[in-house]
Amino acid sequence: MIFWLTVLIILALTGLFLYWQLIIAEGAYLGARVVAFTYDCVAEKYNNIKEFEDKFEDFAIGVPIANRFHRQPKGMILDIATGTGRVPLALMRQTSYRGQIIGLDRASRMLSVAHRDTVTLDKRVILIQADAMALPFADNSFPMVTCLEALEFMPSPEQGLREMVRVLAPTTHRHPDQGWLFTSNRIGWEARLMPGKTWSTEQLRAILEKLPLRYIDITPWESIYDMVWAQKIANGE
Repeated sequence: MIFWLTVLIILALTGLFLYWQLIIAEGAYLGARVVAFTYDCVAEKYNNIKEFEDKFEDFAIGVPIANRFHRQPKGMILDIATGTGRVPLALMRQTSYRGQIIGLDRASRMLSVAHRDTVTLDKRVILIQADAMALPFADNSFPMVTCLEALEFMPSPEQGLREMVRVLAPTTHRHPDQGWLFTSNRIGWEARLMPGKTWSTEQLRAILEKLPLRYIDITPWESIYDMVWAQKIANGE
């Protein structure tokens, strides 16, 4: 009796551990390859699972990005962890934006879905498979960098932020509306189950303030995410 009770306890604990690692943390503690594999397994169903609606996506993503670029409507944007193309699709629906966006992700099947849904957009969406921890771009390459609902799934979220800021071009007198970082911060009870991967608002602000950023704005966005905006400044300013 004691033996079987012990077996049941072990099985229950193992099930809880796997649920935590694969469902809540989505493989974040098991490495980038596992995270990519987890997303690839649901790539074809991902958009239905998330229940994306164009109206909300435009309001929450497309319009805010386009508004930041009203003086530079052809500026190129880098979207990290682009997945099935959520950010590119929302942005391409904004008639005021006429530039290109590079969508970067490690999950090949997610990128395949994104390619299928963006292939008709006149080559304005460029999709590449690469590692967010070592972005294949030079410093100061993009006037805007976005990364939504993904930081907590990176091997090192703080290093991920540093890479984003590295490739982000700083604001200048000539281009005062460039240098924008748009990301998200996981909140809610699930965030507490991801130690080392998520931050409180105060912790995130402290991290961002150590980087060459200003106008740091962290506001409620979705039920489990806050919206984060900040603008990069040139060294010495």
